[in-house]
Amino acid sequence: MKLTDKRKLVLIASAVVLQLFVTISLLCYSARVKRHALKTGSVISLSCRAYDPFSPFKGRYVRLNFDQSSPQAESLDGESADCLDGRRGKKVYCRMAEGGDGLWTVAGIRCTLPGDRQKDGTKDDGVYIEARCRGYSYDFSDAGKKVRGVQLDYAFAEYYMQENYARYVDRIRWDDFNALEPVLSLYVGKNGRCVQKELTVLDSGERIPIEEYCRRRLKK
Repeated sequence: MKLTDKRKLVLIASAVVLQLFVTISLLCYSARVKRHALKTGSVISLSCRAYDPFSPFKGRYVRLNFDQSSPQAESLDGESADCLDGRRGKKVYCRMAEGGDGLWTVAGIRCTLPGDRQKDGTKDDGVYIEARCRGYSYDFSDAGKKVRGVQLDYAFAEYYMQENYARYVDRIRWDDFNALEPVLSLYVGKNGRCVQKELTVLDSGERIPIEEYCRRRLKK
């Protein structure tokens, strides 16, 4: 065997080993996040909308836009004020609060992830998710008041689906799809990072996974 052939085999073997290592690492990381979320009750659901389902470079997925991508500064808690300026393009941590409808909203923003124990000795058992501050926007409320919004990007905004389901979702008008009131559920890790649990929609009053919705429609 030529030396160049040996080098090719070594490179191919190294690439395979690296790919396996990355895959195993991702699976272990996802399992750790899931265990932590289930143990601490850190499983949250976010209202969302869908758009731009196809990318020739990334494969097929539903790209999600969240209602909580632009919370109003006035709706955040008092501790958020110190973190609202000078954070454009930087990482932030959103303190989440569960509403009566089971959906979660951003209640506050922190520059760093709070520790288990605060300065006053109390324990912070809040649920925090990692985000990146894209900037700020200003809108006018119904009363004509200028309202400041915080623009946030989340790392879990792409929901991948198997090919035949993705092709079906491609054919749905986005206003029709959003009328199904899609909700993304997440496992939240202790470091604020999230692992997707499932994307669900309403079908005749029943909330089901998007995969089941596609399966039912394709079966018809």
